[in-house]
Amino acid sequence: MPRRRLAAFAALALTAPLFTGCALIRAEDPDHDTKVALEHIHGLASDPETGGLLIASHGGIYQLDALTRSAELSGPVAGNDFDAMGFTAVDGQLYASGHPGPNSPDHFAGQNLGLIRSDDNARTWTNVAFTGEADFHDLAISESDPNRIYANNFGIVYRSDDGGRTWNDGVGVDARDMLADPDDSDTVYATTPEGLYVSRDAGATFELDETAPRMVLIATNSLGLLVGTSFDNTLVYQLPSGEWATGGEYEGAAQALTVTPGDEIALVDQRGVVTTRDFGTTWEEIFRPEPHT
Repeated sequence: MPRRRLAAFAALALTAPLFTGCALIRAEDPDHDTKVALEHIHGLASDPETGGLLIASHGGIYQLDALTRSAELSGPVAGNDFDAMGFTAVDGQLYASGHPGPNSPDHFAGQNLGLIRSDDNARTWTNVAFTGEADFHDLAISESDPNRIYANNFGIVYRSDDGGRTWNDGVGVDARDMLADPDDSDTVYATTPEGLYVSRDAGATFELDETAPRMVLIATNSLGLLVGTSFDNTLVYQLPSGEWATGGEYEGAAQALTVTPGDEIALVDQRGVVTTRDFGTTWEEIFRPEPHT
């Protein structure tokens, strides 16, 4: 994909309304910084080191030490306070995009991070592609082929087959969230206002799945079945038969969603980080961010 094309989308990022509220954090009080950072949570992933969660926030990656009733928060990891958007994890590698923060390393050049990767659980990051050019709001990688990366840049879904070194020309999809099938890297899902779009040809074409409910966020469990957040603040989930069921409600709009290796569903709603093992019939609050003043 020609760099000039992606650069044009990156330029659009400077004026797009999606960035409202994503200014750099420049407070001197670390507690204040944390409170501001956690008002904007962009992603969740299981933490292989602690058995808890990694939280991708407006001010870096934070760790919840365990999915236990005494979970504690620490971070941002390595003091790196970048705006971690498009956060995803696969096969021990973390990928992100977004914007640098006041304490970001020098190689986080420009206002947009492009695609970055960490191989040491967010302690250090390397530039992969489009440094200073692109701000990917969503990234998706299949466990079956970690070299295949899908990236959403303002309604265009791009694909790389070589770990981010080269990219195709992309296809227009108004995706809110994407998910690469963990067992088939040719299959990728995209939630849109119209419904769930599915590609089975590695993102070359997408078709609307009229049997699926409309969702905002999407994840998959250990059986490869889909779980999502609906537009009316309820969990929806796929049954082994392929049919869909409606679970319980959560509070307010969901900011992030993941399913742990133990099939515990974790999401961020207006309470904070909450988890459920019964598809939302009951919820447990794991972490409630303190509002900043």
